[in-house]
Amino acid sequence: MFLLKLFGSLSLRCDAASVPSGAQQKRRVGLLALLAIGGERGVSRDRLQAFLWPESDATRSRHALDQLVYTTRRSLGSDPIRSEGRDLRLDTGVIDSDIRIFEAALAEGRLSDAVDVYGGPLLDGFHLSCSRELEAWIDSERSGFEREYHKALELLARQSAAQGDDVAACSWWRKLALSDTLSSRVAAGAIQALASAGDRAGAIQHARSYQQLVRSELEVEPDANIENLIAELAGPPVSEIVRSARTGRAPVSSSGASDARRISGSAAVKSASPTIQSDTFESGSHSTLSTAPRGSARMRTLAITSLLVIALVGSFAVFIRAQGENLQRGPAEVSRTGGKAAHQKVNPVAQAFYLKGVNAWNDRSKDGLDTAVIYFRRAIEMDPAYAESYGGLANAYVMLGYSGYRPAGAMFPKAKAAALRAIQLDSTFAPPHAALGMALTGERSFGAAESTFRKAIALDPLYPTAHQWYGILLMILGRTDEAVAETGRAARLDPLSLQIQNNYATFLSSSGQHAAALRHYQQFIGEEPDSSWVRRNPWLLTNMAGLYAANGQHDKAMRYAERAVEINPRHPRALIVLAAVHDRMGKSAEARAIFARADTTNEHYAAYRAFRYAGEGNADSAFIWFDRVREWGVPVLISLGSPGSFAGLRDDPRFDELMKRLGMANGATATSTR
Repeated sequence: MFLLKLFGSLSLRCDAASVPSGAQQKRRVGLLALLAIGGERGVSRDRLQAFLWPESDATRSRHALDQLVYTTRRSLGSDPIRSEGRDLRLDTGVIDSDIRIFEAALAEGRLSDAVDVYGGPLLDGFHLSCSRELEAWIDSERSGFEREYHKALELLARQSAAQGDDVAACSWWRKLALSDTLSSRVAAGAIQALASAGDRAGAIQHARSYQQLVRSELEVEPDANIENLIAELAGPPVSEIVRSARTGRAPVSSSGASDARRISGSAAVKSASPTIQSDTFESGSHSTLSTAPRGSARMRTLAITSLLVIALVGSFAVFIRAQGENLQRGPAEVSRTGGKAAHQKVNPVAQAFYLKGVNAWNDRSKDGLDTAVIYFRRAIEMDPAYAESYGGLANAYVMLGYSGYRPAGAMFPKAKAAALRAIQLDSTFAPPHAALGMALTGERSFGAAESTFRKAIALDPLYPTAHQWYGILLMILGRTDEAVAETGRAARLDPLSLQIQNNYATFLSSSGQHAAALRHYQQFIGEEPDSSWVRRNPWLLTNMAGLYAANGQHDKAMRYAERAVEINPRHPRALIVLAAVHDRMGKSAEARAIFARADTTNEHYAAYRAFRYAGEGNADSAFIWFDRVREWGVPVLISLGSPGSFAGLRDDPRFDELMKRLGMANGATATSTR
């Protein structure tokens, strides 16, 4: 029986004897790996031919695949490949794989076994062909397995905590933090686990390491909730509070807490309860930090293990950077792909990072965009003159700010700087012009933004993102028919982009074409959107909810809105859509209660609260909250510009004044005064 290991580095093993050397040939074991990923459904011959011989014609690639299958079977001395019509699949009676074992363990609820099987990212460092389609497929599968691994670890951690096993909970959270290094929710979970085990100093150090990592890798400020948690932990331990109450002496902070106070400022002791309630993080759930004292031996063990893990987390970025510096830095012989300057050369390592960044950016989720930033920055480190990587970095920052995953006020300036650098390096490359147009839109410099979008389209009329983002500007300016036409062009240019199809359907609905918009969603996304991309993108779900509500299908609208809230539990944009669905169903009290859960610290809270009052017909309160808005996000501007929204406000003179102040009156252009 052979065992194929795909998690981490690729290898083929045999439990009875050594694997024949011929079977270890890269292309043969690579074919087995692709079939293992295909699982029970298999992989079609056509797809394998495109993956492995992207430059060959159908006849040559078909012959090459037949030869590869034949030599693979012969080298193993048995037949591990089943042929069923046009599909090939792996015979698990001959060759089993760690990914099949992993999936089986998850399906049976054996989470610990599944975690043990996962040995690292799928096919880490393995390169089989120059097919971008193959790389994209492997990246997608790799991300999926990684997400399942993370879910299993988090569930194990929460189960251990619920059972009172703080040591095990700390261990699971640490494993998760080492794998999912940039998630503030995971960082918070690890911090809380350390604090629950009584290791407040270790918890604070872990929080600091996370903050340093985010600043280093993403060049953005970490979520404020982490700093708030540090401030809470910086208070004196409960045992000291109790002792001070008995003796009349001031409580003494732990060593870690005293250091944290220098950074965070003094934290008032909220109560003498043996627990500390943390703020809500990305998951939206409240959690408790128990600080009950433990045995000294256990404490020493926890302190040692936590410090070791903290050192690993803190050095993660340094390790990656060091790895990059050890790679080839000499002149490359690979022409640029995706840009106009084909005569220029780039470092092949930089190009590999760039392509990974493109794949991550196409995911459009928060994790995908954060990952894209890292890859594009790696490419720039390898080749500082690589215009495409600056353009990709600009695009990633645009989407982080536009989607509300990171503060728009921080993201759009970064996008603008990266786009301008890309244009400086290669003024003929269209993507950075489009990114610059979006950055200018975020600044409300609408005239400059329109000129920039037109420049991008003139440079590359077939670049769908330029048409998509130009359509967004046109919708903001109230030029609805033009916006629909522009996003329609983008949809035809890239029929596989769910993000673009989402924009087009939403704008169709905004123009009053609700039935046509619904048909478009159903055609491109399906009645039951179950792809991982759809499930992880809350704004697609909120748009779908609004569309189904507009068509009177409240049950589906409710389901999609609730999914969006599960992803972003306290985000006002998600909650206002769910509240609006309740309003349409005549459940006004429930709607108000839903929006009351919104995070009041969100930079766009004031705008969405104004929208909420507008939906209730309370114009006076709506305009009071409009006056409190300091950050006008692009989705907020789209809602204001859409002719189908806020019908009750549009006849109010104060609405005209607001539109003039924002530079949006009558499609006019203006420079931001923000």
